[in-house]
Amino acid sequence: MPPKNDRPLKFRNKSSKPMLFPLHPSNMADNRAYTKKRKRNFNPRPLIFLLAVVAIVCLIGYAASQQRALAVLVNDEVVGYIKDKNTTEEELNNLVLAKLKQEVGNNVEINDTITLEPVSSFFKKTDNSEQVVAAVCSTVSYNQEATTILVEGKEFCIVPDVETAREALETVLANYKCPEGTAQPEFAIQINTGTTFVDNSQVSSLEEAVKLLSATQTVEKTHTVVAGETFGSIASNAGMTEAELLNANPSITDETKTNLQIGQTLNVTVTEPILPIRTYSWETVTETIDYETVTQRNSNEPTSYREVIQEGEEGTMEVVLKTPYVNGEQIGEVQRTEKVVKEPVNRIIERGTYEPSEDSDEEDSSDSSSEE
Repeated sequence: MPPKNDRPLKFRNKSSKPMLFPLHPSNMADNRAYTKKRKRNFNPRPLIFLLAVVAIVCLIGYAASQQRALAVLVNDEVVGYIKDKNTTEEELNNLVLAKLKQEVGNNVEINDTITLEPVSSFFKKTDNSEQVVAAVCSTVSYNQEATTILVEGKEFCIVPDVETAREALETVLANYKCPEGTAQPEFAIQINTGTTFVDNSQVSSLEEAVKLLSATQTVEKTHTVVAGETFGSIASNAGMTEAELLNANPSITDETKTNLQIGQTLNVTVTEPILPIRTYSWETVTETIDYETVTQRNSNEPTSYREVIQEGEEGTMEVVLKTPYVNGEQIGEVQRTEKVVKEPVNRIIERGTYEPSEDSDEEDSSDSSSEE
């Protein structure tokens, strides 16, 4: 164990007291002088900087409060800002309606709510009215005025306008393949047009409308054999193959199909348009027109007198028979149109109507006796 050092510890400085805090004012020789020196060395720059920041913030706030604009909202969602504070909601709605009408080509009804709200525009980008209207048009949902095609009073499809509806219907009829021997297709049901407001997505184009109006369906029917028809012609007219017609008529075989009888019925499967179409066939026949016998009276001739003074001649008439067919099947009455080609000549008979009286007979007798 090392020997203990009994010598007292001494500080290195000359002071008898330990200097725990050498820089503290209490440890300095002249505390008043130090305090005076600190006051003389005060730095005001932080305070000036703080005051400048406060002034700038106040100026920015004042400028922001002075620059006002209108926020354009669609269903409470901001879509843009208008610098012109005099714009009204009615004016903005009218501008949007006018632009949508120009783009669509028809009247429109906006489904959303367009409102204006005053705001500060200091930190916001403002646009002119045209830019904001374009932004609103691309945001809002709307219904457009359109033309609905009504079949038997029920809505069938919707097109942009009446001209498109007319063109679609005419195209369907022009594309229809008329049954052999018929022509002049027309719709066999009532088709009208009406006006409605619908969402733009529900409006069909011309091509889509033609496709809808030309849709077909498969229908099972019975066919009655008429003179001149064969098994093959019946299958062809029904749009079937002979094998398909045989499958639809199990009672007929390859051997018996050539022995069809007039009035015999066959089961057929035909493809028909959903909108029935009527066509017509025409037949022109010549018919005779009977002459009439006319009697003329001659009071100068006795009742026993009878003479044919003009022979009668038959006339001729051209008759057009217009037979209606609906989807290739004869339905409805035959329309008859008559045209006289040659007028008939009446047969004229002349008859006497003179009857001598009894007095004239007595006078004739006395005259003859006196002469004797």
